[in-house]
Amino acid sequence: MAQYRFSAQVIKRSDGRSAVAAAAYRAGERLVDERLEMPFDYRNRGGVEHTEIMLPEGASAQLGDRSTLWNAVEQAEKRVDARVSREVQLSLPHELDFEQRQALVREFVQTAFVDKGMIADVAMHTPDAEGDQRNYHAHVMLTTRRVDGQGFGQKDRDWDKREQLAEWREQWAETQNRHLVKALGTDAPKVTHKSLEGQGLAREATIHLGPTASAIERKGERSDRGDVNRAVAADNAERKALAKSAISHGDRIAELSPQTQTLSISLHKELADYDTSMRRQVASWKAEQAAVRPPQSIKSVEVRRAVIGPAKMKLAEAQRELKRTEERVTRVAEKRTSLASFIRNPQRVIWAKIRELHALDRARFEVARAKAGVKVREDWFRGEQGQRYVVGRVDARRQAALPAKQQVRSLERKIRRVEKRIRTVEKLRERVQIAEQLGVKSWQRPVKVASPDALVRQLDAAAMKVFQRATPQQLQQARQQVRSLARGIGISR
Repeated sequence: MAQYRFSAQVIKRSDGRSAVAAAAYRAGERLVDERLEMPFDYRNRGGVEHTEIMLPEGASAQLGDRSTLWNAVEQAEKRVDARVSREVQLSLPHELDFEQRQALVREFVQTAFVDKGMIADVAMHTPDAEGDQRNYHAHVMLTTRRVDGQGFGQKDRDWDKREQLAEWREQWAETQNRHLVKALGTDAPKVTHKSLEGQGLAREATIHLGPTASAIERKGERSDRGDVNRAVAADNAERKALAKSAISHGDRIAELSPQTQTLSISLHKELADYDTSMRRQVASWKAEQAAVRPPQSIKSVEVRRAVIGPAKMKLAEAQRELKRTEERVTRVAEKRTSLASFIRNPQRVIWAKIRELHALDRARFEVARAKAGVKVREDWFRGEQGQRYVVGRVDARRQAALPAKQQVRSLERKIRRVEKRIRTVEKLRERVQIAEQLGVKSWQRPVKVASPDALVRQLDAAAMKVFQRATPQQLQQARQQVRSLARGIGISR
């Protein structure tokens, strides 16, 4: 079962940390922190599956070197308590292979971080040899300053907001689910960024063990964090048992309450009405779900295409017009040499040549102006204002889609829950018919029930008791008779 994890932390000097040292450890390389004049060598560590540096538009290619990048980050910070980097840790689905996990990480990092102007240093790790073999994960170190042509500019404080972190968490869940469905089909496991409380689950969450506690637990010893998780697991088991007990007690109270006899035909009608009401409710929710039209998300490349595309189209048309003008001038010039009217009057030749030159100049001017228009837009996009425009468009579209997406997910949960009840009622209706073939014509049921589900559980238990009294041959024949009648065939008993 795929597990969700998105945790973020800040690497800061006040904790005695270095971005160069952190990058060396996560990538399993030897890097030298030029500011501290200290080497950090982690080439002997294992488990590093893949590393790469992803650069935003306008960033110098030199920053694609890990040593150059993080030493430049350290040099850009002057404070002794500076926050030099942000790190995001992602749990990767073990159901995917390496190429699929790599594509998942690349898409999320590109859209969530790099398109906003951050440089991302990605390190994908395999599970520890002695740990959980499903623990594929990735470390993503991110720059905290915007990149410009001269290096690193100002810090973007929007990246530090809680709302931004919540958006990243939701985006990671959506991206992961989309890749799981693409790789495994519609029955693929799904993850959610919501807490247990947000999912409506009466369970307490465990805590992350971390490398130190995990190492202690692997040795067979008890750690403080491990003890906390064991206590949480025991509490959750108790909650689950209490919930089952509550259902059991409710059913027992229904059994002990005043009972009445109901004919099978009346029971069939009641169950059919309950089935119909649930199906109508599901159909209503599905119609409501289909009517929801969340705004389509937009990528940074689409924003860029929308602004620069018309200018490029204008340039292409200007270039085509220049080519047509050149061809026309060449064609007319060739004809002019053989026309007697031009040969007898040289002045007409000069006027024609001047008009041709003017036409060529105008066509070339339009091409130059169109090129300038494209260049102005491209330069604007590389600047800080252009980057803010792109991020603003992408974020605005994503925020506008959030309420609709939440509504769709809520309806999906309701539909799944009621469809499960429908399947349960379908099975019960078949069992009642089988019991009828075995000679049961009436059923005992409570006069009052707390809910239709309680009645379904009681009738299902009664049907199972009927089956237990019948022989296997009788039960098999009754089941075949019911299913044959459902197909409209019918067989003699």
